[in-house]
Amino acid sequence: MAVNDTDIEVWVEDFITGLLDVMGLDLTLEEMYFDDEDVLKIQLGGSDSAVAIGREGQALEALQHLTIAASIHANLGRQRIVIDVERYRERREQRLRETAQRLAEEALDSGETRDFRPMSARERRLVHMIVADIEGLRTESQGQDDERYVRVIPV
Repeated sequence: MAVNDTDIEVWVEDFITGLLDVMGLDLTLEEMYFDDEDVLKIQLGGSDSAVAIGREGQALEALQHLTIAASIHANLGRQRIVIDVERYRERREQRLRETAQRLAEEALDSGETRDFRPMSARERRLVHMIVADIEGLRTESQGQDDERYVRVIPV
């Protein structure tokens, strides 16, 4: 049985609203759509946004991971799903871009390596992509598991 986008959207909406209800969080699904790359984008909002985001986005990552795992278990196939709360991911990405630019400039000016704090694989990938466009620098990931971070290295 083929699963179409509408089936996925209906299942995900039911799953997320049910999960938020069980958790007792005052959040609503404000927006849901497939983008040009077939990623299901979900935007949540409400008075419990800070709780849903958690420390450095950890609760948000867990909510997204749980939703993806449950969709696989429900035989919807491997879906690319991105859940955001109050545009947290957009703001976080912008801050990460600014930090990457700043650390890259510092590494170029000083000739010394600069390290980011530990971050998620998605955030590390973004930093690698940003710095790759800057001549005279390279990046590498260091550390293990939750302590992985990006090092910016002058060449």
